[in-house]
Amino acid sequence: MALRKLGRIVRPCPLAIGLVVAFFVSFNLQPSARADEVCLKIALPELVDQDRSAEQYRAAMAKAGLCVDTVRLPNKRMADLLRRGEIDGVFAGVLDFRSSVGIPLVLGTVVGRSKGVLVTRDKNIHKLSDLRNQEIGVWLGAGWGLKELSDYADIITVPGGAEMMLRMMRQGRLDGVLIDDHSLRLTGGIPDGYYAIEVETLTNYSWLRKEYEALLPRFNRGTDLFRAALDVQPETNL
Repeated sequence: MALRKLGRIVRPCPLAIGLVVAFFVSFNLQPSARADEVCLKIALPELVDQDRSAEQYRAAMAKAGLCVDTVRLPNKRMADLLRRGEIDGVFAGVLDFRSSVGIPLVLGTVVGRSKGVLVTRDKNIHKLSDLRNQEIGVWLGAGWGLKELSDYADIITVPGGAEMMLRMMRQGRLDGVLIDDHSLRLTGGIPDGYYAIEVETLTNYSWLRKEYEALLPRFNRGTDLFRAALDVQPETNL
């Protein structure tokens, strides 16, 4: 009797073992699927019409086969959050962006080219070397601007971006600003009574953390699709 009971207990075991094995096989297959379905958190700069631009960017990346979440960040915070691992990449940064972040990054495709300009009302200034004791605003986190003025003492770093810099200049709190012409256009252009002097051509690239290098072809493809969409929709502000 005891043996018959034992037999009833033991006989189902092959089925149970099969289920356990199937579970572990399924479990071991899951990480690769999840890795392929990773959703990158990408920083977009402080932009005009941010919601629509972000939606178009996500759609372009999805078309390229890549999931992204977007977050709006000022220049300085992009580098900080990359270092802390809170974002996975940025939409645009100049070539020295990698050194300013200080962690392994991979260079993506060209996002666009812009011009660095000095905006001032002083018509005696024709180049940066003409500056003498004027207080010049530089967007906090814009390393190219600080580099251009590395030998100049009267620099004011402004955390609030292009709009704050231009507002401070119009209020007389700055004698001029160093800014890229793209941001200048998006914030209303050159104010009345001021003029702009070109100081540098800037090439912006997309960037990803090194651990996502395998996703770079799709990331680049999505960036190209996004740029193409902007080209056929000139009313889009980015």
